[in-house]
Amino acid sequence: MSDSIYADWHVHSHFSPCARAEATAEAMIHRAWEKGLAAIGFADHFTPAPIPGLPFYDHLRLHILDDLRAEISQLALPPGITVLVGMEADYTVAGEACLTPQAIAKADHVVCAASHHHLPTTPQPTDNRPRTKAELMLHMARGMLRVPGVSIWAHPFACSTMQPLGEIAATMREEELAELIALANEREIAIEINGGAAQGDYLQAMSRFFGLAREMGARFTITADAHKPGDLDRLDVALRWARSVSFRDEDFLTTRELIAKQQRRKA
Repeated sequence: MSDSIYADWHVHSHFSPCARAEATAEAMIHRAWEKGLAAIGFADHFTPAPIPGLPFYDHLRLHILDDLRAEISQLALPPGITVLVGMEADYTVAGEACLTPQAIAKADHVVCAASHHHLPTTPQPTDNRPRTKAELMLHMARGMLRVPGVSIWAHPFACSTMQPLGEIAATMREEELAELIALANEREIAIEINGGAAQGDYLQAMSRFFGLAREMGARFTITADAHKPGDLDRLDVALRWARSVSFRDEDFLTTRELIAKQQRRKA
């Protein structure tokens, strides 16, 4: 992968409650620089308002972007790396209210999840059949892709509780997946290849989806979904897999393209 697209825009800092205390802006940026990344994009968890019954999101308002930017402003940044401050919005818990115009205006980019079904209060399948789970996941993805302001579709269909993923994915019809990919393309939403999710059978289970997306001309990002500095090594897991199935440099967004697309969303 060329230097211009060796970047990760789904990185958590210590402002995310699931991240480690050592995930300071300085530590995460320094590790990204050591690895030779062209850019690092912070994407801490966010909702516009508290979610009743879900304390995970109690303090994750827009001020965390200001707080993180203030932390970054105190650093002597290493040369040659672009630092973005975005967010991970959560359609799974907040639906179409997961973003507001104010949030879009403040964020450098928006990663959005539609598969956090392990969290309390989220939609759950009505039974344990793989097809029932697939229908729920497809429905959630379809809704998320219609939310204005989303830049990147975070870890498509990855969820620790919606298992076994291989059996679920096998029930997803090609025309259903193609509908979602076409919607992502229409709305200029890149599809994330997530090295954090790849620790299980995720990439194998979703290889048909990613292959179809590539055939349909989708654009992609790779990520470690890092929650501590050492997690950034998972970026290379995603990259190796992408290379093994013939992804090319031109399939991936560059930092310049990501920034330009988000500026259009803010206009």
